[in-house]
Amino acid sequence: MAERHSFISATLAELTRRKVLRTVGAYAVGVFVLLQLMDAAVEPLRLPDWVPTLVIIVVILGFPLVFLLAWHLELTPAGVQKAEPAGLVSKSQSAILFSLMLLAMFGLAFVFYQYYSEVFEAGSAQSVVDQRDFQAPENSIAVLPFTDMSAEGDQAYFSDGVSEEILNLLAGVEGLHVAARTSSFAFRDSKTNIREIGRLLNVRTLLEGSVRKIGKRIRLTAQLINIEDGFHIWSKTYDRELDDIFAIQDEVSNQIAAALVESFKGLAIKPVGRTHIFAASQAYRTGRIHWWRRTPNELQRAIELFATALEHDARFAPAYAAMADTWLLLSLYGNVNTLKATRKAETMIEKALEIDPGSAEAFAALGLARWQIGQMDAAESALRQAVELNENYVPAQLWLAGLLGQLGRYPEEHLVLKNAMAIDPLNELLAINYSQNLAVTGNWSKAKELMDRLIELRPDSTMLLRSMAAYELAHGNLVEAWNFAHRAWQLQPDNPEDISVLAKTWMALGEVEEAEQIIQRGLEKSGQNSNLLSTYWMALMISHRFEEAETLVRDRVLEFGDGLPDAMLRRFNFLLGIVAFSREDYPRAYSLFSSAMGDEDGHVFQGDEIWVTTMASLVSEIVGKHEEAESRLATAERAVQRARLNGVDDPGIYYTEAVLLAMRDQPEKAMEKLSQAYERGFRELWTIDLDRRLDSLRELPGFIDLKNRMSDDISQALAEVRSVRLARR
Repeated sequence: MAERHSFISATLAELTRRKVLRTVGAYAVGVFVLLQLMDAAVEPLRLPDWVPTLVIIVVILGFPLVFLLAWHLELTPAGVQKAEPAGLVSKSQSAILFSLMLLAMFGLAFVFYQYYSEVFEAGSAQSVVDQRDFQAPENSIAVLPFTDMSAEGDQAYFSDGVSEEILNLLAGVEGLHVAARTSSFAFRDSKTNIREIGRLLNVRTLLEGSVRKIGKRIRLTAQLINIEDGFHIWSKTYDRELDDIFAIQDEVSNQIAAALVESFKGLAIKPVGRTHIFAASQAYRTGRIHWWRRTPNELQRAIELFATALEHDARFAPAYAAMADTWLLLSLYGNVNTLKATRKAETMIEKALEIDPGSAEAFAALGLARWQIGQMDAAESALRQAVELNENYVPAQLWLAGLLGQLGRYPEEHLVLKNAMAIDPLNELLAINYSQNLAVTGNWSKAKELMDRLIELRPDSTMLLRSMAAYELAHGNLVEAWNFAHRAWQLQPDNPEDISVLAKTWMALGEVEEAEQIIQRGLEKSGQNSNLLSTYWMALMISHRFEEAETLVRDRVLEFGDGLPDAMLRRFNFLLGIVAFSREDYPRAYSLFSSAMGDEDGHVFQGDEIWVTTMASLVSEIVGKHEEAESRLATAERAVQRARLNGVDDPGIYYTEAVLLAMRDQPEKAMEKLSQAYERGFRELWTIDLDRRLDSLRELPGFIDLKNRMSDDISQALAEVRSVRLARR
């Protein structure tokens, strides 16, 4: 041991004398600092991808070189000289030590290489991903909101107006891809770098600018930037006397738009004669800002602004169409019944089409009106006409996609949404529908990833929060669903949509009384909201309050009065049929379900149609109409086959297949499908308890075990939710 200690002491003394450790240590620190600086500088300095790689190779090769120089050379008063051995170690020991130290230098170099190559390769890989994803059209632009740089900060209205008018003018240029306002204006006051904005908006150029008020003059600066390299393509400053604000906006916007279009090869802005007053256009576009937010108050504000637009210009067709579709949306988000909203909308749509028979906005509103009363073919025809008239009108594509999704034509819906998101990539409603499309076709992880990214970007968006709650709920993540729903409800406690989603999460957790309390509070302000009323009906059915559930539906039918559209009447008959069946009034249930049947063998899949058809089959069997029962069950099976062909692969389809197999008296296969539904997140225990279509499975040990597992999952989730609520108090 003493001899070994002597060797170690001699070794350390030799390394110290040659200053090997000090020199290599100093070099390692220098390398670390250099590479850290390099990591930080690559993006801002826009260095080529090969520069970091070259630097890494050079500094890594420097480790053994520095060691060799430190071993063989030493700095003396006489200058650099060859280091002589001090005799502390023998020649053989010195050779061994030299070899070990050289290996250690290569090892240290390898460690640095592994770490920093991953750092830079990650950056490089990200760059490659960006370039791979950066497939924006050649002639494409996004217009960011101009910044108000006035000392008083009172020119935001003017600066936004200029940005919107430029955007509106550019959108009419054939061959120019223009990012929609809802996406480009998401970057107001954003610190996001130019390249990232371009990638997110799918454009190659970006227009930004500023407005500054100086006394009675206003200075507007605009610049067009190349996304790829960050250099200015074009810039200009405009000085104007601040007298007629609308005239200035109109003049400057036209000049900027014309100058911008000249920057693109092969494009030219066409002189457009004004068909409406500028103030009317301004009020209309401001109304659309509020319109996209989809809350009762914002929609009411939108109606006021559209009315203002019509006060300025009584023949402004888009404003009539906007009034129409806003009333239709109020039947979903506000306190207006669907039929009243549709009748109001139809009058305004007729006026819009009378003024402009080629109005894309009017055809889109017409499609939405037909969709909401269940006239699917007429709705699709009108919406496709709107898209053909103006493929950049995002609401038409949004509603067309929603209609196709409801009809179960998911591949078509996916294509429409993909095209729409190329125009408006950060539009929340498009993203929500796209995520739903992904989730229903089995791509839940991708859907969740997309929604998580958007919520991170807009953490206070109740639309995103409640949609995410619904998706989490459908996939069995009850605690997460409640958290999202509760966040949305806290932000907007009077919004019927947020109330409805939170109530559904409480029902999934087995807390029906809690759900009913918030529904009742919502109905005090929005007693005609169809979504809230449907959620209340569900709560009554879970509580076995069948008489109240029937009264609720009958009151709604009476409220609509004469002229109830067939699709809506069939829906009400289905709900009444469920109540009658639950009360074991089978003859009446048979009559109601028969009336609720639509096109028995349509070309699409709709979840509600499966419910109607299978319940009609079940009650037909009970009342002794066996052939009819068989025919209806076969119809339901064909619908499920169509669903599979359209890519459906969510928990609900497995549950539906379990129901069909149970009705076919195939308990083992039914239990297999039911287990698959559970594995994919199906946790609607109340549905299983009420669903008489599963009666043939109820005594099976596997069925009992599955129910117990679901009950345990729900109890655990409820305990977590209660602890969260307690912690927040």
